[in-house]
Amino acid sequence: MSNPFDATLIRIGARLLTGGTADVSPEELTDAWRSVWTGPPEQLDRITDAHLAADHAGTDLRTLSPLAHGLPGLVHALEHADADLLCEAVRACTKASSTLLKLLLEHTDAGTLTELMDDVMWDHWARTGVVAPTGRLGEAAITLSTVEYLLVPGWAQDLHHYQDRMDRLLAAPTAPGARASTAP
Repeated sequence: MSNPFDATLIRIGARLLTGGTADVSPEELTDAWRSVWTGPPEQLDRITDAHLAADHAGTDLRTLSPLAHGLPGLVHALEHADADLLCEAVRACTKASSTLLKLLLEHTDAGTLTELMDDVMWDHWARTGVVAPTGRLGEAAITLSTVEYLLVPGWAQDLHHYQDRMDRLLAAPTAPGARASTAP
Protein backbone atom coordinates (compact mmCIF):
# COMPACT_ATOMS: atom_id res chain seq x y z
CA MET A 1 0.00 0.00 0.00
CA SER A 2 1.40 3.38 -0.92
CA ASN A 3 -0.07 5.43 1.95
CA PRO A 4 -1.88 3.93 4.94
CA PHE A 5 -2.75 7.50 6.00
CA ASP A 6 -4.58 8.36 2.78
CA ALA A 7 -7.59 10.57 3.55
CA THR A 8 -10.04 8.25 1.77
CA LEU A 9 -8.79 5.20 3.64
CA ILE A 10 -8.84 7.06 6.96
CA ARG A 11 -12.45 8.21 6.42
CA ILE A 12 -13.54 4.65 5.66
CA GLY A 13 -11.53 3.37 8.62
CA ALA A 14 -13.13 5.89 10.94
CA ARG A 15 -16.58 4.79 9.82
CA LEU A 16 -15.61 1.15 10.38
CA LEU A 17 -14.39 1.94 13.88
CA THR A 18 -17.50 3.86 14.85
CA GLY A 19 -20.25 1.84 13.21
CA GLY A 20 -18.71 -1.42 12.11
CA THR A 21 -19.10 -3.10 8.75
CA ALA A 22 -22.80 -2.18 8.57
CA ASP A 23 -21.75 1.46 7.98
CA VAL A 24 -19.42 0.77 5.04
CA SER A 25 -20.45 -1.01 1.87
CA PRO A 26 -18.08 -3.57 0.38
CA GLU A 27 -17.79 -1.36 -2.71
CA GLU A 28 -16.73 1.66 -0.65
CA LEU A 29 -14.12 -0.36 1.17
CA THR A 30 -12.78 -1.87 -2.05
CA ASP A 31 -12.63 1.53 -3.73
CA ALA A 32 -10.73 2.97 -0.76
CA TRP A 33 -8.21 0.12 -0.89
CA ARG A 34 -7.85 0.48 -4.66
CA SER A 35 -6.97 4.15 -4.21
CA VAL A 36 -3.83 3.25 -2.22
CA TRP A 37 -3.07 -0.28 -3.46
CA THR A 38 0.34 -0.69 -5.07
CA GLY A 39 0.22 -4.45 -5.58
CA PRO A 40 -1.22 -6.34 -8.52
CA PRO A 41 -4.89 -5.42 -9.05
CA GLU A 42 -5.84 -9.09 -9.32
CA GLN A 43 -5.17 -9.49 -5.59
CA LEU A 44 -8.00 -7.09 -4.79
CA ASP A 45 -10.11 -8.76 -7.48
CA ARG A 46 -9.61 -12.11 -5.68
CA ILE A 47 -10.85 -10.59 -2.42
CA THR A 48 -13.88 -9.11 -4.18
CA ASP A 49 -14.58 -12.46 -5.88
CA ALA A 50 -14.35 -14.27 -2.52
CA HIS A 51 -16.91 -11.90 -1.01
CA LEU A 52 -19.25 -12.32 -3.98
CA ALA A 53 -18.97 -16.11 -3.85
CA ALA A 54 -19.68 -16.08 -0.11
CA ASP A 55 -22.68 -13.79 -0.67
CA HIS A 56 -24.06 -16.23 -3.25
CA ALA A 57 -23.59 -19.03 -0.72
CA GLY A 58 -25.51 -17.04 1.88
CA THR A 59 -22.55 -15.89 3.99
CA ASP A 60 -21.63 -12.28 4.64
CA LEU A 61 -17.87 -12.35 5.24
CA ARG A 62 -18.04 -8.87 6.74
CA THR A 63 -19.84 -10.29 9.77
CA LEU A 64 -16.73 -12.36 10.49
CA SER A 65 -14.54 -9.25 10.53
CA PRO A 66 -13.12 -8.11 13.85
CA LEU A 67 -14.57 -4.73 12.89
CA ALA A 68 -18.07 -6.11 12.36
CA HIS A 69 -19.28 -4.10 15.36
CA GLY A 70 -16.70 -1.35 15.23
CA LEU A 71 -14.42 -0.28 18.04
CA PRO A 72 -17.06 -0.96 20.72
CA GLY A 73 -17.21 -4.58 19.55
CA LEU A 74 -13.43 -4.89 19.63
CA VAL A 75 -13.20 -3.43 23.12
CA HIS A 76 -16.03 -5.65 24.36
CA ALA A 77 -14.35 -8.76 22.93
CA LEU A 78 -11.02 -7.92 24.53
CA GLU A 79 -12.59 -7.03 27.89
CA HIS A 80 -14.43 -10.34 28.00
CA ALA A 81 -11.66 -12.55 26.62
CA ASP A 82 -10.29 -15.29 28.82
CA ALA A 83 -7.03 -13.96 30.31
CA ASP A 84 -5.03 -17.07 29.37
CA LEU A 85 -6.37 -17.05 25.81
CA LEU A 86 -5.61 -13.33 25.50
CA CYS A 87 -2.00 -13.89 26.61
CA GLU A 88 -1.70 -16.83 24.21
CA ALA A 89 -3.03 -14.66 21.37
CA VAL A 90 -0.59 -11.81 22.04
CA ARG A 91 2.37 -14.21 22.26
CA ALA A 92 1.38 -16.08 19.10
CA CYS A 93 0.79 -12.91 17.07
CA THR A 94 4.00 -11.25 18.27
CA LYS A 95 6.05 -14.36 17.50
CA ALA A 96 4.47 -14.83 14.07
CA SER A 97 5.06 -11.21 13.14
CA SER A 98 8.70 -11.41 14.22
CA THR A 99 9.23 -14.70 12.39
CA LEU A 100 7.72 -13.35 9.18
CA LEU A 101 9.92 -10.24 9.36
CA LYS A 102 13.01 -12.37 9.90
CA LEU A 103 12.10 -14.58 6.94
CA LEU A 104 11.45 -11.61 4.66
CA LEU A 105 14.77 -10.00 5.64
CA GLU A 106 16.99 -13.07 5.70
CA HIS A 107 15.46 -15.64 3.32
CA THR A 108 14.81 -13.70 0.16
CA ASP A 109 15.03 -16.63 -2.24
CA ALA A 110 12.10 -17.30 -4.56
CA GLY A 111 11.39 -20.69 -2.99
CA THR A 112 10.84 -19.20 0.46
CA LEU A 113 8.63 -16.43 -0.88
CA THR A 114 6.60 -18.93 -2.91
CA GLU A 115 6.17 -21.12 0.16
CA LEU A 116 5.05 -18.14 2.27
CA MET A 117 2.59 -16.97 -0.37
CA ASP A 118 1.14 -20.47 -0.88
CA ASP A 119 -0.88 -20.38 2.33
CA VAL A 120 -4.25 -18.91 3.24
CA MET A 121 -2.55 -16.80 5.91
CA TRP A 122 -0.56 -14.91 3.29
CA ASP A 123 -3.79 -13.34 2.04
CA HIS A 124 -5.59 -13.22 5.39
CA TRP A 125 -2.71 -11.97 7.51
CA ALA A 126 0.74 -11.45 6.01
CA ARG A 127 -0.27 -9.05 3.22
CA THR A 128 -2.33 -6.88 5.55
CA GLY A 129 0.51 -5.26 7.40
CA VAL A 130 1.28 -7.67 10.21
CA VAL A 131 5.00 -7.12 10.32
CA ALA A 132 5.20 -5.08 13.47
CA PRO A 133 7.69 -2.24 13.33
CA THR A 134 8.61 -0.61 16.60
CA GLY A 135 6.30 2.07 17.88
CA ARG A 136 2.58 2.63 17.71
CA LEU A 137 2.11 1.20 14.23
CA GLY A 138 3.65 -2.08 15.39
CA GLU A 139 1.48 -2.12 18.49
CA ALA A 140 -1.59 -1.55 16.33
CA ALA A 141 -0.60 -4.43 14.03
CA ILE A 142 -0.20 -6.84 16.97
CA THR A 143 -3.48 -5.63 18.48
CA LEU A 144 -5.42 -6.20 15.27
CA SER A 145 -3.87 -9.66 14.85
CA THR A 146 -4.73 -10.46 18.47
CA VAL A 147 -8.35 -9.48 17.89
CA GLU A 148 -8.49 -11.66 14.77
CA TYR A 149 -6.92 -14.51 16.74
CA LEU A 150 -9.67 -14.20 19.34
CA LEU A 151 -12.67 -13.45 17.12
CA VAL A 152 -12.32 -14.90 13.64
CA PRO A 153 -13.28 -18.59 13.53
CA GLY A 154 -10.35 -20.77 12.47
CA TRP A 155 -7.90 -17.85 12.38
CA ALA A 156 -5.86 -18.99 15.41
CA GLN A 157 -5.43 -22.49 13.98
CA ASP A 158 -4.41 -21.05 10.61
CA LEU A 159 -1.84 -18.80 12.31
CA HIS A 160 -0.36 -21.72 14.24
CA HIS A 161 -0.14 -23.72 11.01
CA TYR A 162 1.57 -20.76 9.32
CA GLN A 163 3.95 -20.39 12.26
CA ASP A 164 4.96 -24.05 11.86
CA ARG A 165 5.56 -23.43 8.15
CA MET A 166 7.63 -20.32 8.89
CA ASP A 167 9.67 -22.16 11.54
CA ARG A 168 10.49 -24.91 9.01
CA LEU A 169 11.55 -22.27 6.48
CA LEU A 170 13.76 -20.55 9.05
CA ALA A 171 15.43 -23.84 9.91
CA ALA A 172 16.06 -24.72 6.26
CA PRO A 173 19.40 -23.74 4.79
CA THR A 174 19.27 -21.04 2.16
CA ALA A 175 21.06 -20.96 -1.16
CA PRO A 176 24.34 -19.01 -1.24
CA GLY A 177 23.64 -15.36 -1.88
CA ALA A 178 19.97 -15.72 -0.98
CA ARG A 179 20.36 -14.15 2.45
CA ALA A 180 19.81 -10.43 2.33
CA SER A 181 22.26 -9.89 5.20
CA THR A 182 25.14 -11.50 3.27
CA ALA A 183 24.51 -9.76 -0.03
CA PRO A 184 27.39 -7.54 -1.23
